[in-house]
Amino acid sequence: MKTKSKKPVKQKEGIARLFELAGKKKGKLVAASLFSVISSFSRIIFYFSIYSVIKIVLQNYSNIASIDKMIIIKYSLVSLVGIILYAVCAFVSSSISHVAAYDLLYEIRIALMEKMSRISAGFFDSVTQGSIKKIMADDVESIEEFVAHSFSELVAGIATPLFIIIYLFSIDWRLSLVILLPIIISLFLLGMCLTQKNKALLQKKMSSAMEKMTSTIVEYVHGMPVIKVFNRNLKGFKRYEDDINEFVDVVDETAHANAVPISLYYVFFGAQVLFLLPPCIFMLKSAANYTESLLAVILFLFIGQGLKEPLENMMNMAVGTNRIKESVSRIDNILYQKELTSKENKLPSAYDVEFENVTFSYTGKTNAVENVSFKAEPGSINAIVGHSGGGKSTLMELLLRFYDVNEGSIKIGGVDIKEISQENLMNLISYVFQDSFLFNDTIENNIRMGNLTATKEDVIQAAKSAGIHEVIENLPASYDSVVGENSVYLSGGEKQRIAIARLFLKNSPIIVLDEATAYADAENETKIQSAFAKLSKNKTVFIIAHRLKTIENADNILVIHNGHLASQGKHSYLMENCQIYKDMVDANERRDSWSI
Repeated sequence: MKTKSKKPVKQKEGIARLFELAGKKKGKLVAASLFSVISSFSRIIFYFSIYSVIKIVLQNYSNIASIDKMIIIKYSLVSLVGIILYAVCAFVSSSISHVAAYDLLYEIRIALMEKMSRISAGFFDSVTQGSIKKIMADDVESIEEFVAHSFSELVAGIATPLFIIIYLFSIDWRLSLVILLPIIISLFLLGMCLTQKNKALLQKKMSSAMEKMTSTIVEYVHGMPVIKVFNRNLKGFKRYEDDINEFVDVVDETAHANAVPISLYYVFFGAQVLFLLPPCIFMLKSAANYTESLLAVILFLFIGQGLKEPLENMMNMAVGTNRIKESVSRIDNILYQKELTSKENKLPSAYDVEFENVTFSYTGKTNAVENVSFKAEPGSINAIVGHSGGGKSTLMELLLRFYDVNEGSIKIGGVDIKEISQENLMNLISYVFQDSFLFNDTIENNIRMGNLTATKEDVIQAAKSAGIHEVIENLPASYDSVVGENSVYLSGGEKQRIAIARLFLKNSPIIVLDEATAYADAENETKIQSAFAKLSKNKTVFIIAHRLKTIENADNILVIHNGHLASQGKHSYLMENCQIYKDMVDANERRDSWSI
């Protein structure tokens, strides 16, 4: 008997997905909506009270003095209670929705940050800083605006007209249908703008153009030193101008496409009284009871115009939900990214590193590394050399699981890194990048990134080992100096040494140095090399190097050429048996002999 295959569960979108993201905050949103409904009902009590007073006056217009004053006072008090109840419930609704909104914003941003730490680094190669900024700041902020303001107002915008229309139908169903006619027409016209495929695509196109423009603006600001050096003005940065023009063109196209239906929408939307006048005049002419008919006409004319504001709020909120759908979709584009998972959570007992027939491609077409196999023994220093773009850094990024291999395996102590949790893998490996990044925080906290539980003494010792302690001591507030503030600016070499201090503090069994001494001067390079010699004892060390003199004493040198392992061995062996390596050494010697 064949079993029916389960249909894939369709992912929620828009408001439904927002409620899913809200989690425990849904209760607060429901409470805020309930108070909003009560406030909307309380708001229209005033209209009913006024209508009741007018009704009494018209019914007793021939003898006004006979009207019971207490009835007038009663309706006045009802109106006052309604106004107070409206104000209190609106305040409570707004307070609850704001608390829920800010809690939700916090949780979404934390979820996004945690998610980005668990997904492949390849994801960040396919997106720009501007698009990430737009999601983290603009899109998440739009959710705050919707949850804090729009959601409860949307509920109120639906509830208020509903209450009014139900009441009007109880008075006269014919005039109620007339008052609904312009509303139905305006809803149809608005729906044309929101649901028609070509217009919906324009909305999406406009969001994409804005994201692209934001990304280019961020790039333009970051690249300002280069722009100034080459004496380029704003128009000289052509892509910036093109992206702004593209956004303007899309906005212009969207405005023209929606011009007629939106104009007609506003014409019909406020035309309740215009539609009511002819049937009201006819009704009064043929009325059997003129007073009763006049009361109905006054009520419909009075409340009919009052329908415009709550309905307009509802429409604006409805349009806002379309924008929320786009924002939630972009947030989900990160939250639904595939994570680097581990089948098991094994911990290796040894720290040798073995690559077995490793093949990997960034694009799926050309292999960045192909069929690479080697083994790095514990306590050994392994240099990785080769021409730029040959695959050196890629090998180490694969070791860190920034990407997963397409073929083959990488093992630490005989355990496949896919069977080691990401957290444990990061604890096993220290990596110093060629371009070091420092946070806008104190020098001490920047070094402490290597080990959050380290003492101040441990931090200072790590800085000394990295040859940066004296530089830090000369800063205005020493280790408490904040990078980028009060003239605390560090050179490239100084930043690199602080990054190396993190490595000393972390004290992992496997160390990867990606041209870690590239920005150090000769004196500090000697100090760093000496510190590395102490640090690498009983550790597995990988050094990606272009300055071949620094790795001549390595236990094993891996020569990577066009993604392949061309050869491996000690310096003396490679000089005799690997022409690629020999040519690189000769080129280095010629470079070092240059003089002016």
